Amino acid sequence: MQRNQRLRIGSQVGGSRIRRGAAFVGRWGRRVALLLCCGCSTEYLPVALTPDGEDVVVAETDPPAACDELGPVDGKHGTQCNAFGRTGTREGAVAVLRNAAGSRGANYVRIDREIAPDVPHDNCLYTLRATAFRCP
Repeated sequence: MQRNQRLRIGSQVGGSRIRRGAAFVGRWGRRVALLLCCGCSTEYLPVALTPDGEDVVVAETDPPAACDELGPVDGKHGTQCNAFGRTGTREGAVAVLRNAAGSRGANYVRIDREIAPDVPHDNCLYTLRATAFRCP
Protein backbone atom coordinates (compact mmCIF):
# COMPACT_ATOMS: atom_id res chain seq x y z
CA MET A 1 0.00 0.00 0.00
CA GLN A 2 1.34 3.43 -0.84
CA ARG A 3 1.84 6.12 1.77
CA ASN A 4 -0.63 8.61 0.36
CA GLN A 5 -3.57 6.22 0.16
CA ARG A 6 -6.25 6.55 2.83
CA LEU A 7 -7.44 3.49 4.68
CA ARG A 8 -11.12 2.80 4.46
CA ILE A 9 -13.22 1.08 7.05
CA GLY A 10 -13.36 -2.59 6.25
CA SER A 11 -10.11 -2.61 4.24
CA GLN A 12 -7.38 -5.14 4.94
CA VAL A 13 -4.04 -4.07 6.40
CA GLY A 14 -1.45 -6.72 7.15
CA GLY A 15 -4.05 -9.46 7.46
CA SER A 16 -6.42 -7.58 9.81
CA ARG A 17 -9.46 -5.48 9.06
CA ILE A 18 -9.89 -1.91 10.23
CA ARG A 19 -13.07 -1.69 12.24
CA ARG A 20 -15.43 1.22 12.62
CA GLY A 21 -14.61 1.49 16.36
CA ALA A 22 -10.90 1.91 15.66
CA ALA A 23 -11.64 4.82 13.32
CA PHE A 24 -13.85 6.42 15.99
CA VAL A 25 -11.21 6.11 18.69
CA GLY A 26 -8.56 7.57 16.42
CA ARG A 27 -10.71 10.53 15.46
CA TRP A 28 -12.45 11.27 18.76
CA GLY A 29 -10.39 9.50 21.37
CA ARG A 30 -7.86 12.28 21.86
CA ARG A 31 -10.57 14.94 22.06
CA VAL A 32 -12.54 13.02 24.68
CA ALA A 33 -9.40 12.33 26.73
CA LEU A 34 -8.49 16.02 26.64
CA LEU A 35 -11.94 17.03 27.87
CA LEU A 36 -11.82 14.51 30.70
CA CYS A 37 -8.38 15.66 31.82
CA CYS A 38 -9.46 19.29 31.84
CA GLY A 39 -12.06 18.48 34.50
CA CYS A 40 -9.54 16.93 36.88
CA SER A 41 -7.72 20.12 37.78
CA THR A 42 -6.57 20.78 41.31
CA GLU A 43 -6.65 24.53 40.79
CA TYR A 44 -9.68 26.41 42.02
CA LEU A 45 -10.89 29.79 40.92
CA PRO A 46 -10.11 32.61 43.34
CA VAL A 47 -12.85 34.04 45.55
CA ALA A 48 -13.52 37.76 45.19
CA LEU A 49 -13.74 39.78 48.38
CA THR A 50 -16.93 41.71 49.00
CA PRO A 51 -16.71 45.31 50.25
CA ASP A 52 -17.59 44.07 53.77
CA GLY A 53 -14.98 41.30 53.55
CA GLU A 54 -12.21 43.74 52.65
CA ASP A 55 -12.44 45.34 56.11
CA VAL A 56 -12.04 42.06 58.05
CA VAL A 57 -8.70 41.25 59.71
CA VAL A 58 -7.90 37.52 60.00
CA ALA A 59 -5.53 36.36 62.74
CA GLU A 60 -4.75 33.37 64.92
CA THR A 61 -4.45 35.46 68.08
CA ASP A 62 -7.08 36.87 70.40
CA PRO A 63 -8.57 40.25 69.46
CA PRO A 64 -8.06 43.39 71.54
CA ALA A 65 -9.96 43.45 74.86
CA ALA A 66 -12.50 46.04 73.68
CA CYS A 67 -13.94 43.77 70.95
CA ASP A 68 -17.39 42.14 71.16
CA GLU A 69 -17.74 38.48 70.18
CA LEU A 70 -20.33 37.85 67.46
CA GLY A 71 -20.06 34.06 67.31
CA PRO A 72 -18.67 31.26 65.16
CA VAL A 73 -18.10 31.61 61.43
CA ASP A 74 -16.78 29.12 58.85
CA GLY A 75 -14.91 29.49 55.59
CA LYS A 76 -14.99 26.52 53.21
CA HIS A 77 -13.33 26.38 49.81
CA GLY A 78 -13.37 23.51 47.30
CA THR A 79 -15.82 20.90 46.04
CA GLN A 80 -16.37 17.17 46.28
CA CYS A 81 -13.48 14.90 45.33
CA ASN A 82 -14.53 13.34 42.05
CA ALA A 83 -13.47 13.51 38.41
CA PHE A 84 -14.62 17.13 38.18
CA GLY A 85 -13.87 18.17 41.77
CA ARG A 86 -11.63 21.00 42.84
CA THR A 87 -9.33 20.98 45.83
CA GLY A 88 -9.75 24.07 47.98
CA THR A 89 -6.94 26.41 49.00
CA ARG A 90 -6.19 28.29 52.20
CA GLU A 91 -6.35 31.61 50.35
CA GLY A 92 -9.82 30.75 49.04
CA ALA A 93 -11.03 29.67 52.49
CA VAL A 94 -9.71 32.92 54.03
CA ALA A 95 -11.58 34.96 51.40
CA VAL A 96 -14.82 33.05 52.07
CA LEU A 97 -14.27 33.49 55.82
CA ARG A 98 -13.69 37.24 55.46
CA ASN A 99 -16.83 37.63 53.32
CA ALA A 100 -18.95 35.65 55.78
CA ALA A 101 -17.66 37.58 58.79
CA GLY A 102 -18.05 40.93 57.02
CA SER A 103 -21.67 40.16 56.15
CA ARG A 104 -22.33 39.71 59.90
CA GLY A 105 -20.77 43.07 60.77
CA ALA A 106 -17.46 41.70 62.04
CA ASN A 107 -14.10 43.35 61.41
CA TYR A 108 -11.85 40.82 63.20
CA VAL A 109 -11.75 37.02 62.92
CA ARG A 110 -9.74 34.62 65.06
CA ILE A 111 -9.03 31.26 63.40
CA ASP A 112 -9.75 28.48 65.89
CA ARG A 113 -9.32 25.41 63.69
CA GLU A 114 -7.87 24.72 60.25
CA ILE A 115 -8.78 21.58 58.31
CA ALA A 116 -6.68 21.08 55.18
CA PRO A 117 -7.88 18.94 52.26
CA ASP A 118 -7.19 15.22 52.52
CA VAL A 119 -7.73 13.99 48.97
CA PRO A 120 -6.93 10.28 49.60
CA HIS A 121 -9.77 10.26 52.17
CA ASP A 122 -12.23 12.06 49.84
CA ASN A 123 -12.02 15.50 51.49
CA CYS A 124 -11.24 18.28 49.01
CA LEU A 125 -12.57 21.10 51.18
CA TYR A 126 -10.22 23.54 52.89
CA THR A 127 -12.11 24.55 56.03
CA LEU A 128 -11.41 27.33 58.51
CA ARG A 129 -13.44 27.46 61.72
CA ALA A 130 -13.23 30.79 63.45
CA THR A 131 -14.84 33.25 65.83
CA ALA A 132 -16.01 36.64 64.57
CA PHE A 133 -15.60 39.88 66.56
CA ARG A 134 -16.62 43.50 66.16
CA CYS A 135 -13.88 45.86 67.33
CA PRO A 136 -14.06 49.63 67.77
